[in-house]
Amino acid sequence: MKEPIVIHTEEDYDRAQQRVAELNAGPDSAEKDRELQAIADAMLAFELRRDDADD
Repeated sequence: MKEPIVIHTEEDYDRAQQRVAELNAGPDSAEKDRELQAIADAMLAFELRRDDADD
């Protein structure tokens, strides 16, 4: 993972969820943990932006 993970659309969010499932199916590693954390951060940022837009 060399680029930051950014989620802009619901489609991106869905792909991120799919990637989390793929990663969780694989073996544990430091790289896996870093990618899962980056995806979680990106998903949270997207959810917060979406919630702010709804308010």
